Amino acid sequence: MFLIVHTGRMEVAVEDTKDAEHYIRALKAFRRRHQGLRGVFLIHDGDPTHTAGDTQEYLAGCGTWWRPRLTPAHASWLNQAEMLVGAFGGHYLKRGSWGDRAAFIDHVLASGPEYNRRYAHPFEWTWTNAKMRLWFAKHAH
Repeated sequence: MFLIVHTGRMEVAVEDTKDAEHYIRALKAFRRRHQGLRGVFLIHDGDPTHTAGDTQEYLAGCGTWWRPRLTPAHASWLNQAEMLVGAFGGHYLKRGSWGDRAAFIDHVLASGPEYNRRYAHPFEWTWTNAKMRLWFAKHAH
């Protein structure tokens, strides 16, 4: 999924395989759909598809259009896309059962536009710098 942070809307990318080649294909498709933008901060985790040499080479070859940033290890709570997955899943995947991968994909693709119409909104951060420092002080042992 791609999360458009300022609107909370999502774009679903379904690829046959989870590897750098397919991730790059999804990135290229996203860029084509949003070619009017001057650039995008691409915030992703340290998944091997995101950190692969081919992925890094593609991103570097795009100049400043893609501005990739990696979230720290074990910090998925920082990633607003994780919040999107939770919100979408709560509305459309909870208690679901699909006979096969194709049925699941069909369901997600059909549900995405409805999620964007009914529920999409920017995620509001409530974790302040002061709260973070208190948490770290308490758990640093």
